[in-house]
Amino acid sequence: MQALPLHSQKFTVCCGFSANFIIGPFFFEEIGPSGLVTCTVKGTLYESLLRNQLIRALQQRGCVDGTFFMQDGAPPHISTPVKQLLNLHFGNDKIISRHFLTAGPTIT
Repeated sequence: MQALPLHSQKFTVCCGFSANFIIGPFFFEEIGPSGLVTCTVKGTLYESLLRNQLIRALQQRGCVDGTFFMQDGAPPHISTPVKQLLNLHFGNDKIISRHFLTAGPTIT
């Protein structure tokens, strides 16, 4: 009997890290007819991952207030629910992303 792979050959994964720890990886998958398959990451799915996994893990470590959150500007990352959630937990001045005050690293 041949063992099934843990993940499909194509997958979408998210991971958070700092100088002190790594959170994740989190795989974006759903159950298909032949098992786990990669799913399209939309704003609602990304917002759920942030709320239920990433922010919760940061809260458990007591480090939300001192965290700067950085992401690229992919469409799921800048959906309205995601922007609202990030603003709630990090504040607009601690988010480095397209559609926020700090669009990317600045050099002073």
